[in-house]
Amino acid sequence: DAAAAHAGALGGGPGVVLSVGTGAVALALGMDGTHRRADGAGPWLGDEGGGAWLGLRGLRAALRASEGRGPATRLMDAAARFGPLPRLAAVLEGDADPARLAAAFAPDVAAAAADGDAVAVALLHRAVQALAATMRAAAAGLPRPVPAAVVGGLATVLGPMLQAALAVDGFTFAAAPGDALDGARLLLHPDTPWATGLAHASAAPTSAPDILAPKTTGPAEAATSPAATPAAAAPDILAAKAASPAQAVAPASATPFAGLDIPA
Repeated sequence: DAAAAHAGALGGGPGVVLSVGTGAVALALGMDGTHRRADGAGPWLGDEGGGAWLGLRGLRAALRASEGRGPATRLMDAAARFGPLPRLAAVLEGDADPARLAAAFAPDVAAAAADGDAVAVALLHRAVQALAATMRAAAAGLPRPVPAAVVGGLATVLGPMLQAALAVDGFTFAAAPGDALDGARLLLHPDTPWATGLAHASAAPTSAPDILAPKTTGPAEAATSPAATPAAAAPDILAAKAASPAQAVAPASATPFAGLDIPA
């Protein structure tokens, strides 16, 4: 749930949180408790930059390359695990949940990009730009700097890139104090600031289930900024979950994509 992810990532305080796994949705909360959502429209009309979006475009690139309609890419080899590439369309169409199946290929696109595959790098860049636009839209009207976080199954890969892309727009990222489970507890606590606004936000339609999310319920791998002073008023149920260095967003030079030419 986007509201629980927001509360967990920003400690119940204002700011914007992008949840990116199979789908993609951003939720922003203002100091006055108002909220604004962007995307989360599902695989047919939205979820731009999410796992299904990225995986599908990776599979398309593999098919195009195999037929000589597009540039060569190592994604052809990765896509072969779905069977013969001429049968790829039939495999997707015959699956009970094509979006989930396509999303399963997103990590292959990220891996190919990390190895310098030009096609995969271009696709990853397009995903980052789409997700950055979603975060900007959700945070429209919020005063700068904007506390921000990226959570979900693709947060580790895309978080540092989004941090670089949004730095000029006044978004600030740091380590997250908790995950969606912690956020759900905060939303149920009567003393949590802005809980009402987030509770209303949770009633809105959500994006596709995140099949790429980690299976653990530990601290989310997210990049956030400490919610300015008001967040300190939230109940201290996250005190025992001090963020570890591994949770923080790694500097661009420390990511596997540091050597790639992915413009902000």
